Amino acid sequence: MNSMVLAFNDLFSDFSRPAVLWQLLVLLLVIGLWFPLKGVLRLEVKFWPLERQFPWLGLVKPLANETLLWLLLILASRGLDALTGVAGLALFLARFYGICLLSRVLIVVLYQHLPLELVRRADLRVLRPLLTIGGLLSIFAQLSDLSLLMQAPLFSLGGQVISFGDLTLLLFGTYFLAAGTALPALALAWITRKIFNLEGPAYRATALLIRYMIVGLGLVYILAQVGVNPTLVAAVGGGLSVGLGFGLKEVFSNFISGLWLLLEGAVRPGDVLLLESGNGEDPCEVLELGMRATTLWRDRDNVELVVPNQTFFTQSMSTYSGIRDRRRRGQVLIGAAYRHPPEQVIALLEATAQTIPRVLADPKPKGLLLRYDDSAITYAIRYWIENPMDGVGVASEVGIAVWNAFEQAAIEIPFPQRVVHLDSEHQGLGSD
Repeated sequence: MNSMVLAFNDLFSDFSRPAVLWQLLVLLLVIGLWFPLKGVLRLEVKFWPLERQFPWLGLVKPLANETLLWLLLILASRGLDALTGVAGLALFLARFYGICLLSRVLIVVLYQHLPLELVRRADLRVLRPLLTIGGLLSIFAQLSDLSLLMQAPLFSLGGQVISFGDLTLLLFGTYFLAAGTALPALALAWITRKIFNLEGPAYRATALLIRYMIVGLGLVYILAQVGVNPTLVAAVGGGLSVGLGFGLKEVFSNFISGLWLLLEGAVRPGDVLLLESGNGEDPCEVLELGMRATTLWRDRDNVELVVPNQTFFTQSMSTYSGIRDRRRRGQVLIGAAYRHPPEQVIALLEATAQTIPRVLADPKPKGLLLRYDDSAITYAIRYWIENPMDGVGVASEVGIAVWNAFEQAAIEIPFPQRVVHLDSEHQGLGSD
C-alpha cells in the first residue's frame, strides 16, 4: 500500500510542475478557440467540393469538427515543442485524441456492414471504456511510475498476494471478456460458416459457442496471470456445481435448451408460434432467441412475452418457420337454414372470400359442408393468408363479408329456439 501512496504522490507532484501546467493551459486555450471556430466554419453541414466524387466523405462528415480539434491540438503541441522543447504530455494527449478519433471512423465503417444494435453495444460497452481506461493508465505512466502502482500489494487471497495490477486485470479483463467477445465470435463464426457451409441457425449457435469458449479460455488465462491457487479455483468450482444442482437447476436447463434450439434451428427470429397453452387465434412472433428465454411479440395487445427455453421441449407448438413459406390457413364457421341448397351456400361462401384483399387467390378459398346440427347446417369457408400474424383480422373481415352476402342473398342464419307447449288438461291442477 505504501508503494501505491508513493505512486500517487509522484503523480500529484508532477501535476503541480510549471512545465505540466503550461502544457495543459495551452491545450485548454486550443479547446477554447475550437468552440467558436467550429461554429464559424460549420464543416458538418456545409457541402464539401469532393463529396460527390467520393461518397465515403459523407460518412465521415459528422466527424469534421472532431478532426478540426485534433489538427489544432497537433499544431499547438508541436509548436510548443518547437518553442520550449517540453511538450511530451501535450503531444501524448494530441496523439491519444487522434486514436479516439480513429475509433470513431472505425465505428462509422462498422455501421455500414454490421447490425446497428451490435455495433452500438460494442461501442458503448467495449470501445469507449477500453479507451478511457487505457488513456488514464497512459497519462499516469506519463507523469508517474505506472509499474510501481501495478505492483502495489492490496490484500492476500488463499496465501496469494493480490496486487493492484492483478485486481485491475481480474476486474477489467473479466468485464471485457464478457462484453467484448461478441464481434470476434461473429467474425470467427463467419469464417467457419464459409468453410463448412453452415446454415443460419447453426451459424448463430457456432457464434455463441465460440464466444463462450473465448470467455472460458480468457478467464483461465487471467486467473493464471493473477496467480490464483488452483486448489482454491477447484473448491469454488465444486461449490458452483452444487449450486447448479440445487438452486440454479432451472437456469441451467434453460441455458442448455437455448443452445439446443440454436443448433437445431427449430425456433428462429421471425418465426410465428402457436404454443399449446396459448390461444390459437393469437399467434406470436419470435423477436429474439436468448440463452435463458425466448422473447415473443403478440400483436393483438402489443406485448412482449418472455418464454423460458425449456418450454419448447415440454410443450407441443405450431410454427410458421418460413422454410417453405409463411402462409397460414384460416377458417370461418357459419350456419345456414336447411331450406337453402348446400351448393348455393358453398358457392356464395367461396365467392365472398375471394373479395377479401388479404385472402390469397392461390390456393383458392374452399367452402365445405361440415355437419347437420339441430337448428342449421354448419358450413366452413377455408382460405389462405400470407402473414400468419393477420389471422384474427382476416377472419373478422371474412365473417363480416359473409354476413353481408347472406343478407343480400336472403340466406337465413338460424339460431336455436325453444317452443313451450302448455297442456290444457293440467292447467287447473293446484287451484281450488
